[in-house]
Amino acid sequence: MGEDFHCNLSEIHLNTIDPEDHEMQMDAFRAGALEVAALLFHQFKDERYSYSREIDPIVGVSFTGLFDFFVKAFGADWLEWMFAGRPSDWERDYAYEEAQYLTFWRTEVEATIHEFCEARGLKAPNRMTTVQPAGTKSLLTGASSGWHPPKAQRFIRRITFGAYDPVALAAIDAGYSVIPAPSARDEEGNLLDDIHDPRSAEWLVEIPTEVPWANLPGCDKFDLHELSARAQFGLWMNVQKCYTTHNTSATIELQESEIEELAGLIHEAIIKDEGYISAALLQRFDARGGAFPRLPFEPISKQDFDILCADVEARKQLPFRAALQKYDDERELAPQESACSSPACLANAERAEREGLT
Repeated sequence: MGEDFHCNLSEIHLNTIDPEDHEMQMDAFRAGALEVAALLFHQFKDERYSYSREIDPIVGVSFTGLFDFFVKAFGADWLEWMFAGRPSDWERDYAYEEAQYLTFWRTEVEATIHEFCEARGLKAPNRMTTVQPAGTKSLLTGASSGWHPPKAQRFIRRITFGAYDPVALAAIDAGYSVIPAPSARDEEGNLLDDIHDPRSAEWLVEIPTEVPWANLPGCDKFDLHELSARAQFGLWMNVQKCYTTHNTSATIELQESEIEELAGLIHEAIIKDEGYISAALLQRFDARGGAFPRLPFEPISKQDFDILCADVEARKQLPFRAALQKYDDERELAPQESACSSPACLANAERAEREGLT
């Protein structure tokens, strides 16, 4: 619950859950359901919010790491089916098996919230499941975002911090590479390389990362950059039809040659009333080509990943937790304008301006 915005959401990290353990899945989605249901007791001071809650109480139990979960559940054969465009005549009906998981989770959420509300005299929401935009929180457990495929099996993850942020300083002692952000440039527009240059107001911490299934047999041969828009659309719509009662946050990456096919798939889903609401469409570009320097995600090979991990270990002076305790002086850090665009940061900035603090 934010100070200046309201968000009745919880998120299940499927990448941390065993696909064979149905009891664990049940516990996770029940916990997520109870977390959001408890917020129905909140009393809004604003009459508009109170009225909205009265006529249409809504909550959202979301998940992230679905792609990782399905790879762990079905292995390389599922990836092969995905890369074939999710054909309906495959020897195994993976779409049905996906739907079984998705329906099980949704049913558990709905049953839990209805039970909670009935026992406490609350009006039960009529929409309870969603897939929210998943970014930073997914990274905390190494999950692929929402239902989306990861950018690659192995990649450099770059996270932006303000210059001399305690976390960035701790990362240096823990062995991670820290470089100036793309905003740090000289008078001619060239990227800076020295984080201690006064013009470097933001730093990037570079973390070599691999997805949890990268080393499963047969999975390494698939280039996720080549996953078709058709396959992405099929997975997304299965989530929308079998799990989501709000909307499923979706970004479909496509090449120019796929525009006509994807347009046809969207049109058909609308005509057949299959639950399509909206999706973002993003032109696919090669993150390995260097057109955009210092991207948040840069795909790398297994060889490069192993080298970078060895470099981190060679530079390490302290474990990260110990390093963070060394630098965290408990001071309150002002958000960087370009590094924080969430509603909370924007609201704080606006309030400070109104009060003459900036």
